[in-house]
Amino acid sequence: MQFAEGRLLAEQEGQIGWITFNQPERLNAVRRDMWDALPAAVSSLLGAGVRVLVLKGAGDKAFISGADIAEFDVQRNNAASNRPFTAAVSRATASLMEAPVPVIAMIRGFCIGGGVVIASACDIRICTEGARFGVPAGKLGLGYELDNLFRLQSLVGRGLALEMLATARHLTAQEAANAGLVNRVVEPDKLEDSVRDMISAIVTTAPLTYAAAKLASRAASDPSVRDAAQQAIDRCFDSADFTEGRAAFHARRVAAFKGQ
Repeated sequence: MQFAEGRLLAEQEGQIGWITFNQPERLNAVRRDMWDALPAAVSSLLGAGVRVLVLKGAGDKAFISGADIAEFDVQRNNAASNRPFTAAVSRATASLMEAPVPVIAMIRGFCIGGGVVIASACDIRICTEGARFGVPAGKLGLGYELDNLFRLQSLVGRGLALEMLATARHLTAQEAANAGLVNRVVEPDKLEDSVRDMISAIVTTAPLTYAAAKLASRAASDPSVRDAAQQAIDRCFDSADFTEGRAAFHARRVAAFKGQ
């Protein structure tokens, strides 16, 4: 499926949903229509029953190099015009954070600005050794939005988040891993294999358990989802999957979970 005139692609491969930021000639800079389209791309793949979402950039130079600055003179040139742009970004990141399945950012090359915004909204981040991470807001003079800073700060800590904003310097892949921004750093030719290895483990586990855990994790910083998280936890205990999991354990076989 194509969205945003082909600049955002969604593809189902069995239980995997692939979302590709497809503007390699601009290092996959994210245009406004791509932000707008991301929730629909996520929804289409979830509706198809995928067990995991993987976000990646087209080509081998960048995951996402940022928002497309070429649009800023018209669409983001003052506070009033910035508000609908920010709302589109918020809807895009919410679609990732609210997805009940694991969302993996597969990062090769540059992950800058809007790339960090999207990656930090994913659940798991795996990058290559040559990946670079940065927040160049100070180079442009724009304000960095609250939710985006909160997510970054929750991963790397207040000190490093503010250093990234103050200096606009790029973190190496190893620095990002040491700070908690990425889960794994792998050799460039092993990136997709590493992601697929993780997916192989994910699809052996109960979908309802992960959905509940993801909601519970959000509840730590967003009390408004606390009741929903508890309901999701209760649903696990009342599920056919819990019955199947116990039966599989006693029979010493692999459980066949169905998300029910």
